Parts: sequence; C-alpha cells; structure tokens
Amino acid sequence: MNPALDRQLARLRTRLAKTPLPRFFTWWSGELLACLPARWRGVLAERSESLLLDLRSDEIVVWRERGETESEYARIRRDLPPEAQSAEFQRLRSAIDDPMVRTVFCIPAERVLTRTLSLPAAAEENLRQVLSFEMDRQTPFKADQVYFDSRVVRHDASGRNAQVELVLIPRGQLDQELGALPAGAADLDGVDSWRSVPGAGRRRTNLLPLERRARRRDMRLPLNLGLAALALMLLVVVMNESLANRAAAVESMRAEVDKSQTEAKQVAALKKTLADSIAGANFLTDRKRKGPLIVALINDLSERLPEDTYLERLQIENKQVQVQGQAKEAAKLIALLGASPCLGNPGFQGQVQPDPRTNKDRFQINADLKDCNPAADAKGAPASGAAVNPAAGAAKPQAGKDAPRKPAEVANGDE
Repeated sequence: MNPALDRQLARLRTRLAKTPLPRFFTWWSGELLACLPARWRGVLAERSESLLLDLRSDEIVVWRERGETESEYARIRRDLPPEAQSAEFQRLRSAIDDPMVRTVFCIPAERVLTRTLSLPAAAEENLRQVLSFEMDRQTPFKADQVYFDSRVVRHDASGRNAQVELVLIPRGQLDQELGALPAGAADLDGVDSWRSVPGAGRRRTNLLPLERRARRRDMRLPLNLGLAALALMLLVVVMNESLANRAAAVESMRAEVDKSQTEAKQVAALKKTLADSIAGANFLTDRKRKGPLIVALINDLSERLPEDTYLERLQIENKQVQVQGQAKEAAKLIALLGASPCLGNPGFQGQVQPDPRTNKDRFQINADLKDCNPAADAKGAPASGAAVNPAAGAAKPQAGKDAPRKPAEVANGDE
C-alpha cells in the first residue's frame, strides 16, 4: 500500500476514533446481535477467521482464531521435509471455508519489548513518525534496527493525552524466525505477539512491514460497494415510486373533490330551483292569506252604504281603495265608511258633482285598505245600512220611482 495513503487512512481512523460514532456502532451492533438466536450469533461471530502460527523447537502449532477466541487447530512437525510442511499447512488452510482467512505469525510475549508511552492526542494522526523520533529515547534501539508497531490503549478524562503501547522486536531476530517457516506459511498477513501464554490472546498489533505483507484481493470491498450502490439505487426507485404513488393518490383525491364539488353545485342548483318553485306555488296563497278578503270588503260596503247609493267602480291597488258611484247625500258616506273595519281614512277625491239625469251626487272616495275579519262582522250588530237609513222600509214601495240599482264594477290592481 502507498505510505502516503496509509498515513491518510490512519489520520482518518484517528479522527473517527475521537468521535462518539465508534462507541455508538459498537453498542448498536451488540444490541442487534443480542436479538438474534445463539446459532446465528455464532455464525456471525465466526465470519472473520485467522490462522495463528506459533513456532516452537520441534513443531509449529497452528491456532484458529474466531473473533476473540483462539483454539488449537493442528500441529506440524518441523522434522518433516519443507515440502511436506508446506503441503500440510495448505491442507489446513483449505479446510477452512473462509477464502480470505488471514495468516499471522505470533511471537512469545517474552521475546518482544513493550513500552507504554503517554503522548498528546494530536500525535495519533502521525503516530508512527512520532514513535520513530522517540525510539532511541524510549528504547535501546534505533528505529531502523527494529520492527515496531503500536496501539492506543486509552485516553485520559480530558481527551488531551493518550496511552500508547509500543511493541518492537529486533529486525535480525524476526527475520531469522520467519526464515524457519515453511514456504506455504511464509506468505503472512502480519506478525503479532501473545499477551501472555500462547492461546491466551494476542496484542492486535502488526510488526510486519507493509512491503512484506501478503497482498490479497479482498472481494468483500467490491461486493460491499456493489451492494451499497444497489441499495442506493433501490432507495431511489422506492422514493420515486413513493412519490409517484403519492402523486397518483393526490390526483385521485383531487378528482373526487372536483366530482363532489360538481355534485354539490348541482344539488345547490336543484335546491334553489325547488325553493323557487315552492315560493312561486305559495305566492298566490300567501298573498291571499296575508291580503284582505275582497268578498269581506264588498260585504262590508254593501251593509254600510244606504240603499239609495250604488257604486260604479271599486278599485284596489297598493293598499288603496278607490270607490266611485252616486248617492242622494254623498257627504254622509265619509262617516259611514270611517266606521268600517276594512277601510281607513276615507276622503273625497275631487268635488262632489250632481248628476241631473239621476238627481244624485256623483262622488269618488279614496281610503286605506285594512285587514278585514268577516267572522267578527258576522257576530256584530245589525247591518249598518238599516241603522243609517231607518226609512228604508218606507222607501221600498217607492223603489220604482228611483233609478234601478246597478251592480258595482270591482277593479283590483293587486289580484
């Protein structure tokens, strides 16, 4: 790997480690795994495997690391020919289902030098260069004499300082031990050291230089990138489909609203038409019910006017009554009509003129029209005409001498 790129990645990892995201994702993944059955948790825990090589005087002990657990996998005798050792290791490696299994050479804990240093947190961005400068001060070696690696153990409460564990081994010693490995096992992914005894866990460092590490093509990265791109495409498709469904739902609702509005307008128009029809049908009835009865008015006039009086015209218009006719004594008609419950404020219109042909006075009286109550008139006193003209009985034999009574002409402007 390019050293400049490796430094940039290390700087990014350091900055990410300072954020709360790693702790959150660790907690979140742990909570998700806790929800799975035990068998599934075991399968997911074993997805990352490594073969740990422990070189001893007479044999090579192969440990199988699954997650955080190490178990002895096999032993290869060192007195076998190198070809047999290499074939046996390849057989052990092929028996593991994971094609990306890593091979790590583990050194006993007493054969490496470890130091715990307190450094500023800002040094984590370029930790390897800082440790190279501090190597001759902290150890009896120079940086070019050893293979070394480090890991951040913890940070203080303020976050300004970091506790760094430095692990190193002389170059000649490590080169000699790596030369003793069989050819098939010499293709290593890293060199680490045990924390205490073999099989009790390793330090999780890598003393092997970058140029000597095995170059493996990890297909998980392209696969994960492809899956991420596919997930992004599916997300876009789902969002587009959701927007399309929402637009279709909005259009459907809009069509229903327009249809409801049209139906509501039709109902309102029908309601208005019905109301107008009912109002038109009830107009005459209401006018007759609310207006005065013409029959009652004519009856009242017939009872109040003297027998020597007859009407030529009766006109009703806008609550006004106009009476035209002839009478012997027209001046008395005002008093007679003033007592009528159907008329109010009677008065002559113009002058009373005598008619030489009939020897009667021609008159025209205007009055206000009031509501009449025929029932009340039926229960009242005797006809006023008899009271006003007590000699009506005596006049009857002389009826032939008078002009014959003419029927009144009624004109109603409202009816």
